[in-house]
Amino acid sequence: MMINRGLRKVARETSLLKSSLSYKWRVSQHIKKLPALSQINQYIVDALRQEGAFITSLEALSLPMNEKLWDAAKAILPNNPKAPAFEEQYVYHVNSAKLIENSEIFLWGLQEQLLDIAENYLSVPVAYRGLFFQKDFANKQQVYTRLWHKDPEDHRLLKIAIYLNDVNAEGGPFEYIPKHFNSKLSSIKRKLLYSDAEIAEVVEPSNWASCTGLAGTVIFFDPHHVFHRGKVPIKSHRDAIFFNYHSRQPIKVFSDHWNAPFSTDELLVLSKTLSPRQKECVFWWENGSESFQPKLMLETKN
Repeated sequence: MMINRGLRKVARETSLLKSSLSYKWRVSQHIKKLPALSQINQYIVDALRQEGAFITSLEALSLPMNEKLWDAAKAILPNNPKAPAFEEQYVYHVNSAKLIENSEIFLWGLQEQLLDIAENYLSVPVAYRGLFFQKDFANKQQVYTRLWHKDPEDHRLLKIAIYLNDVNAEGGPFEYIPKHFNSKLSSIKRKLLYSDAEIAEVVEPSNWASCTGLAGTVIFFDPHHVFHRGKVPIKSHRDAIFFNYHSRQPIKVFSDHWNAPFSTDELLVLSKTLSPRQKECVFWWENGSESFQPKLMLETKN
């Protein structure tokens, strides 16, 4: 048993090493092809590299599709459930049919400015892996993504979160531990999810960054490089959208996140008006250096 466990560990570490070397080679090949950035967008990329996150607002970003995004979100929000359907439900995800009816939300994440930021941060061509439009219920359950974790899918990841309602300390704010604490956190036993108590043994809670903010707050973060979680909502629900980006040859992808929440046929419908670059980002598995099918991993619930 111990031998098998050791062999699996060696195989896993060998696979990660090969993937890391491949990623570094792809970065070296792409570095001269990175799109130019404005001063503020370069500042976002620099903050991601140094801190692991950057907080701003839709108003400050001033993107062309902001108003359309907001109108589409407002069309969906009144129809979302006001309470969990069952006791254990802690989050509700808007289904693909509603998102296709309000396609501006999906298209918002494909704006050239955002793709330029993602490409410069990832340092390789971008995969746009869709979005999650979700309501986190105030039911005091500290489970799954409400526990501290890092996302394992790729060597660098980018997520963009947008709050659709005001979020205070008791409304389930996104929280992260700044990147410079990673050396301390490397000492904790490797697993998927960690409690507050386990993290507090290494990094004091006063050093945890809590992203409270008004509706329209935008958070750029790398969920692979910083420990993060959604704090348990206590007094009010949290409505938010999370947009997801990674390279076109990720390490692994959760099986239920492959195109989430869309099927390939639905993506074809959504992509009819897209530019060639945007289509390559959407159908990323067909547009790497070679046709690519990553290993799928089941989502772990413990």
